[in-house]
Amino acid sequence: MAETSGENNKLCRVMVNPWVTGVLAVAELVLGFLLLSFPFVLGASAVWVCGFVLFAAGLVRVVQCLIRAENRWWNLLAALVYLCLGWMMLRLPVLSLEVATLGIGIALTVAGVLRLLMAAVLHSRSGTLWRVFNGLISLVLGLLVIWGWPGSSFWVLGSILAVEMIFSGWTLLFLALAPHTTKTV
Repeated sequence: MAETSGENNKLCRVMVNPWVTGVLAVAELVLGFLLLSFPFVLGASAVWVCGFVLFAAGLVRVVQCLIRAENRWWNLLAALVYLCLGWMMLRLPVLSLEVATLGIGIALTVAGVLRLLMAAVLHSRSGTLWRVFNGLISLVLGLLVIWGWPGSSFWVLGSILAVEMIFSGWTLLFLALAPHTTKTV
């Protein structure tokens, strides 16, 4: 047991090592900027991965339907939905990307409206201006995605994923550069 604890301590020290974190941050930043150069490829790839995962989940539900008597009809229905969605995403990736983009646009628009309503309801509390700012940004982004749809489908999903990766890389880089204490976990 003590040997396992020592190995875990070594692993934790490596994972919190600023040099390791810095190298991972730079790698994530480079990949994020590279992916930002090809947003359609990233978006289409995400659709394909989702398609494969849904198709595999459908096959798992078929097996569950065959070996388990309880919830057989529910598993069969779920299997059909997963298999159909997975097949559609694999067979029609551009249409799937367009539907996903429209869904993102609608979700951003609704979130923006709800955030603005929350700011109006909580207007006497601190942070109201930040809530209004957050709501306006979400609302404008959602309307831009919807307004540019279906042409925005070729860059929205990939750009969102790439920008998320870039911000994640920056966060790791700042963590690596932050002053550290020599505590062991």
